[in-house]
Amino acid sequence: MYVEPGWIKDSNLLFKEPLVALKVVMYIIVHHTEQIGWDVNKTHRFHQDDRGWSGIGYNFFIEENGEIMKGRGYHVGAHAYAYNQKSIGICLAGNFDIHPPSIEQLKSLSKLCRFLLDQYHLSTAQILGHREVNGMAKSCPGKNSNMKNCDISSWWKAILTR
Repeated sequence: MYVEPGWIKDSNLLFKEPLVALKVVMYIIVHHTEQIGWDVNKTHRFHQDDRGWSGIGYNFFIEENGEIMKGRGYHVGAHAYAYNQKSIGICLAGNFDIHPPSIEQLKSLSKLCRFLLDQYHLSTAQILGHREVNGMAKSCPGKNSNMKNCDISSWWKAILTR
């Protein structure tokens, strides 16, 4: 268990069932809500009410203003089926098929990924867009998410060295 930095805000979400702690983290998987105007609370309610899940499926959520919110935290997610037991899911508010993420979101995503890469001893090659996960036929995290040829790891090499 790692000490959580103060810049990750507790969203105080209530889950329907107890969450299971992550035992191993091999990937960071980046998503977008695909909905404009959704925040961590609306996404949490959607996952509970429409999907029938315990609550928000993502471990962390980045609001449009760049605020980093805790979702499931360091517990098994519900965001990338076969990868849930071995990954951290980060969702950014917005539809990046329509517009790119905000500068604030990109800065926060970079900060959070740097922290997680260090905590779990991962390389940038282990950061994936949801569409890069085997078996996915989605555009997530959106075609305007600044990825070269859908390769988020090359995008991260550029972002993390700024």
